[in-house]
Amino acid sequence: MPERNLLLQDTVSMTVFAQDPIVMDASKGPIFAEIAVPAERLQRGPRGHRFHVVDIAVGTNAAAEPVALTDGDPWVYHDRWTDGLRPKDPAELVDNAGFRAQNVFAVASHTLALFEQHLGRPIPWYSRFPQLYLIPKARVEANAFYSREHNAVLFGWLPAAAGLPSLYTALSYDVIAHEVTHAILDGLRPRYTEPGLPDQLAFHEALADLVALLSVFSMPHVAERLLDDGSGRIQFETDIEAMANPNQQEGQRQFTEGRATKLKSLPLTSLAEQIGGRRVPGPAGSTVGGRYPALRRSVDLPATPAWRKDPAYDEPHRRAEVLVAAVMQTMVSIWVGRIDQLRIGDDNTLDVLRVAEEGVKSAQHLLAMLLRALDYLPPVELEFEDVLDSVLTADRRLASEDEHGYRDALIAAFKSFGIEAPEHNLVDQDGVVAPRPDAASSNGNATVGRQRAPYPADPDTKAKVGIRYEHLNLGALRTSPEEVYEFIWNNAGALGIDVRLTTRVERVLASTRVGPDGLILNEVIADYVQMLHAMPGNLPDGVELPDGMPTDQPVELLGGGVLVFDQFGRFRLHQRKPILDVDRQNHRLKYLFDHNLRDRSGGFGTSDGRGDKLRFAMLHQDTDLDVL
Repeated sequence: MPERNLLLQDTVSMTVFAQDPIVMDASKGPIFAEIAVPAERLQRGPRGHRFHVVDIAVGTNAAAEPVALTDGDPWVYHDRWTDGLRPKDPAELVDNAGFRAQNVFAVASHTLALFEQHLGRPIPWYSRFPQLYLIPKARVEANAFYSREHNAVLFGWLPAAAGLPSLYTALSYDVIAHEVTHAILDGLRPRYTEPGLPDQLAFHEALADLVALLSVFSMPHVAERLLDDGSGRIQFETDIEAMANPNQQEGQRQFTEGRATKLKSLPLTSLAEQIGGRRVPGPAGSTVGGRYPALRRSVDLPATPAWRKDPAYDEPHRRAEVLVAAVMQTMVSIWVGRIDQLRIGDDNTLDVLRVAEEGVKSAQHLLAMLLRALDYLPPVELEFEDVLDSVLTADRRLASEDEHGYRDALIAAFKSFGIEAPEHNLVDQDGVVAPRPDAASSNGNATVGRQRAPYPADPDTKAKVGIRYEHLNLGALRTSPEEVYEFIWNNAGALGIDVRLTTRVERVLASTRVGPDGLILNEVIADYVQMLHAMPGNLPDGVELPDGMPTDQPVELLGGGVLVFDQFGRFRLHQRKPILDVDRQNHRLKYLFDHNLRDRSGGFGTSDGRGDKLRFAMLHQDTDLDVL
């Protein structure tokens, strides 16, 4: 049995299911992988400093004996399920509580490590407790969800029935990565579950899907095994016809589209195959057919802006598919472009290993772009346009060159769904990724094309005095919300922040990121939020109540932004969602009223009446899709 001393290495390899247990390779066996998990002292559970697996019985809450992944010494790990040691019958492994515990612990740890690698710092949980609970048999259902109330991810399961094997969502890489991503994003951006525009909650679902889909490529040999039919070669059936087309332009289109269609059909682009196989397709299309009837295959969504007028896309899971489709279609197009230069054999096939390598590079690069952008997202009132803007900004700041055209491909894919980066909520002191502050309007607002409320300017601020650093402690600026607020106070005019409104700096964090060319970028990230709580008759001019909204209930408006400083304490970037953006606030109020999202006292904008701790559980129960 392999023995690994956790004191002598940074990571340790643990065996997991790399795909759902029903997904098979050419040898008709499930796909396992050994994934890198940060090395640490392992207690029984298993339990590390960030995750604690607790196996309890549904109904009685009786705890099972905690699983030990060590043999007495908590610093020496033994993988009892590595190749050559695990049972030959996969069913034995599926029903093995010890393997389930290792699987869920390893995938969760691997997922968190990806975020921390690209953001350059440890990420706290929403609860601020050090550990998140993972409960492999929490519910008897084909579902799973992250719960603030329990500070846990609750995984469902179904016993074997009607000739179908047992189903454990704690054995699905997709499900684990998806739900742990919810928990991570909740720690990073806790206000994204508050009542707001529909894009905000949809982003939670989209990021969770994308991390699950793209991170699979990082596991050794998984893409290769899913591409390989056993010959070591792969054939794109449309290549011959495309190359024979006398119209060169039409032939190239056939060539590209044919290859893209085949790559889209792989399990690598679909989500939660085993859950999809146990569900009856509902009116909302809750499963996707094919060899493996996946829960979702967003990559196939038609690229059109028509979704904006379809009420079905108000539902967070369905709306999330738009963002997932834009990114996954970008990934496939980049992948196709990268394999275009590979040599086609005499039998019109390509080397599977080389095709897989290019897919891995494409997926890893896109995932890195997405995760690095999280710090640049506004802390409130997120819209899909902000996601694209932040991804492009973060990538340009870290990598000036874009050899394979990832940024242009993303812009084109998002535009095909009617999503374009705003012009412009980002202000960059460097003048590199956005207009300089002095190129904006006199009130410091660089937002173009959206109406701002005619709110009287603060007579005690001046917009054109430049950024002032006097009286600041640059050391404290790295950690202190109070010091960042002093910076905002002294520079309110230049930053376009009206500090007469309630303004609070909610977090200040240091970040160290490494670009693809080795460039190291050290930054300080500070989030601030602004609030305006008023009765409808006292709202700023231009903010209008939807027809039928009561006039005797309070309304809360939100705005905010992100300030980025370099390692020397100099201001570099301001991402903002102005609180007095009339168009956005009117759209938000109409959405809240139309969907009856009000607090328990009847007010709009503060809460949806469900309570913070239950919001994720309700999200997973309020939809025809009813999962993840």
